[in-house]
Amino acid sequence: MKFRFILTGSLALTATPALAQTGDPLTLDPLLITSPRAESDWLTLPLSVGTREVEDQPGEQLLSLDSLLAPIPGAVPQSRYNLAQGMRLSIRGFGARSSFGVRGVRVLVDGVPLTMPDGQTEMDGLDPSLVERIEVIRGPSSTIHGNAAGGVLSIETRQPGETPRHQVEVTGAELGYRRARAETSGSVGALGGLLAVSTTRLDGYRPQGTAELNNLTGKLRWEGEGGTLGATLHALDNRAEDPGALTLAQVRAGRSQARPQSLQFDSDEWIRQQRLSLVWDGRTADDDSYQLRSYYGRREFGNRLPVMANGQTAFDRWFAGVGAQRTFSREWAGLPNRLTLGLDLESQRDERSRHNNLVGGTTGALTQRQRESADSAGLFLENHLSLTDAWLLTTGLRYDRVRLRAKDRYLSDGDASGGETLDDWNYSLGLSRRLDPHHVVYARYATSFETPTINELANPSGGGFNPSLGPARATNRELGFKGERPGLRYEAVLYSMRIEDELVPVVLNGRTFYTNAGRSSRDGVELSAQWLIGPHWRLTGAWTYNDFRFDRFQDFDGNRIAGVPRQSLFGEVSYDRESWYARVNLSAHDEQYADNANASRVSGYAVGNARLGWRLLQGGQLWEPYVGIDNLFDRDYYDNLRINDNFGYYYEPAPGRTLYAGVRVEF
Repeated sequence: MKFRFILTGSLALTATPALAQTGDPLTLDPLLITSPRAESDWLTLPLSVGTREVEDQPGEQLLSLDSLLAPIPGAVPQSRYNLAQGMRLSIRGFGARSSFGVRGVRVLVDGVPLTMPDGQTEMDGLDPSLVERIEVIRGPSSTIHGNAAGGVLSIETRQPGETPRHQVEVTGAELGYRRARAETSGSVGALGGLLAVSTTRLDGYRPQGTAELNNLTGKLRWEGEGGTLGATLHALDNRAEDPGALTLAQVRAGRSQARPQSLQFDSDEWIRQQRLSLVWDGRTADDDSYQLRSYYGRREFGNRLPVMANGQTAFDRWFAGVGAQRTFSREWAGLPNRLTLGLDLESQRDERSRHNNLVGGTTGALTQRQRESADSAGLFLENHLSLTDAWLLTTGLRYDRVRLRAKDRYLSDGDASGGETLDDWNYSLGLSRRLDPHHVVYARYATSFETPTINELANPSGGGFNPSLGPARATNRELGFKGERPGLRYEAVLYSMRIEDELVPVVLNGRTFYTNAGRSSRDGVELSAQWLIGPHWRLTGAWTYNDFRFDRFQDFDGNRIAGVPRQSLFGEVSYDRESWYARVNLSAHDEQYADNANASRVSGYAVGNARLGWRLLQGGQLWEPYVGIDNLFDRDYYDNLRINDNFGYYYEPAPGRTLYAGVRVEF
């Protein structure tokens, strides 16, 4: 299936002036961006950043954040239904290499990194039902957030309410999905608190696909004269089976089957994690602002892969970080100026072991034991200078140093201890020009730095780290146009990137390892718009076109980079009244490849979804029953692709039309 979206995307921009003139003017809420180090106005900021408010997308199942990210151009979420793999996310191609979780994208929750010090992110460290707002910076942002910031996903979650508020929610669906959650919050004087618990069960579309997720989140928030102190504790206890990927022949024989080896070796994973974060947002007497933040946690992990040799992995991880920043608002040479200076320090320690995985998932002989560590330090500055009322100049500079070490503690096959220290300077320069009260054009130049994660540094030859694997570096140039009128907001971006030593997965004997591609290029166009047609109607649209290729990489020169569709389109129509709401949307993706050789082409697809809900006030309680249909037109497509897996095991089929229903009660 081949999509031709260029005409559609072009019409979205050329039509916007006319659209803004229909009916009485409506007003979109002012859009302030917080994912840079200091709060900024979306319109004048020379940066590609998209936002989503959860209140604009009611009635979602929230099995992952994919439904919230779908309207963001340049962002491609995958793996909604395989909870053992977790949501995979690529932003302008960063993260497409990941075999599980998120790589190459920095993830923040309430300003605190969810991304580990080595650059790896597992989205299970978040309760999706608490998410209120998402910001996505598209493109290299290492000057703002350091290592692995090819893009930034900044998530804001619900804070304790000023008045008592309680919520209970129950959801059920096909595929054996059951979910229950409860939440309570309130404040006494300057102190507020929130407690949320949830449990989720999923039988899955395919055998060996069951999952059980348990989350607990507690928050305390204290408001003082000089600032706000927030404390968050999150704990999880998860277990998820992994049905594995199929070959194309197996898909044709039966889409709903599991990979035979996954059944044979009982593929799964289990996770227990606890994480505590503290954030102080302060104000000085001269109206400057500053922030102090810290986090500390422990993660226990074990899995079973569908292979015998080294098929079981377990680690016990301790991780921590501290950060500080201060923003000075002063005039410089008579011009308004805002300067932010800061420091980030992060560390993690893993006690890792590997065993053979015997038939039935029985633990076999020990094959590896080592202590792994990642320590990172970053210094940064970000400056916004208003040259005139129309011109804004932003600059950024950051130095990062990442130290990775492995201590071999399984010496029967020799000592493979080792490590390396990687560092880099990154910088950015942005300039925006206000054309009139409603329109801005901008240009931006930025670089990024990305080290391999500890998992990606695994040595194909045995213990220790892969000595041939180095960091990736990217340079991004982009031109953008933004518009904001009553009831209408739109954006167009043209970008071009060059990446040196891009990290690329290869699979050997059932395990994923990584290598560096010499040079690659990424060029693209992104269009997006949001329009309030009337007091109840809203239209949302986004279109992405990209051309991502290897310029110099083994025998793959000129080939398209796997795992990224050439074009993506999102469109949604929503109707929202006080008493009820309805939404229908369509997500479409062009063809893509599953391997570097471009021998396995995956056809494009389009998936429709529908949501319907009611708001009923009875006896002081707000009842919100809702229903949803995913894959409305029952299309065959793939929920996830395992890039470059060996023997053609690339494909994880998605289920057909799926119905869910739930009810939320607030009192």
